[in-house]
Amino acid sequence: MSPEDQTNLMTDRTLRIAFHIGAHKTATSHLQRSLMRARDALGAQGVQYYGPDHFRLPGNSIQALFAFQPGVEADKPIRPANTQLAMLQKDGHRIVLSEENFIGPLNQPHGRGMRHRYKAAGDRLTELSTAVGQDVDVFLAVRRPTAFINSAYCQMLLGGRVQPVAVFQRRNPLSSVDWVDLVTRLRAAPGVGTLTVWKYEDYGAVFPQIIAGLVGAEAADCVAPRPRRINRGLSTAAVAQVLADEGGATAPKVAQAARQMFPIEDGHDPFDGFAPEEHAIGDAAYARQLASIAAMQGVTLLCRPSP
Repeated sequence: MSPEDQTNLMTDRTLRIAFHIGAHKTATSHLQRSLMRARDALGAQGVQYYGPDHFRLPGNSIQALFAFQPGVEADKPIRPANTQLAMLQKDGHRIVLSEENFIGPLNQPHGRGMRHRYKAAGDRLTELSTAVGQDVDVFLAVRRPTAFINSAYCQMLLGGRVQPVAVFQRRNPLSSVDWVDLVTRLRAAPGVGTLTVWKYEDYGAVFPQIIAGLVGAEAADCVAPRPRRINRGLSTAAVAQVLADEGGATAPKVAQAARQMFPIEDGHDPFDGFAPEEHAIGDAAYARQLASIAAMQGVTLLCRPSP
């Protein structure tokens, strides 16, 4: 096929929009950087990728670009939505978005509690779909509740907010990690097209399926997984160092220094704020949630390939 014919084929195809929405702490950075490294190759296949490097520039959030951010008048966008969409599409046939902050924060500001996660996720996706004038295919990773809470706690420390783990757990109970609730709301949201879910614990095994869903089977070979993990959490020793420091304005630097001083990669035990019986309770709830998600109409739960 000549380059001209290939270009015509790209422009004649119906535009698809795929949106990886997180959740937080589910190897989002690894997936985003794998896609970012393949951006040029994907573009040559008619697939345009945009991630946090694009959407976290000042005034460049998805809500701001399509004028449904609080404080931005919906009838006075920076550019008309169709113009903005065309700029993202270029001459391609597929747009891939990845931005976990779109559905809400990982932690509440000032260390406050969170008992109902990502409350605005469905509404925001509906607003995006309305703005672009078509359905948006959604991709979501979930994680075992105790590991998710542990990771969220470490992220809070790295962000400079210091509080005892018992306080954080009381304000962010295991029951707040309710993936069935989130997936149910996403599936019911007008404007959500296909909905694909996978377990963080299966991420490496299902990576090819994730990529094929996001960028399309024809372009999937463009994206290889990065060889190393990104944004490792804090070790038990690192958390102890942060808590002993009193926090204050230097807390983020203390947490970063502690991560470098006591890295998990060097054999220091990963931080774990839960007892074995608490893990058992969380894992049982997680298994029930996954079974419910697998049974949902209109939801695809990716599974490890058979040996």
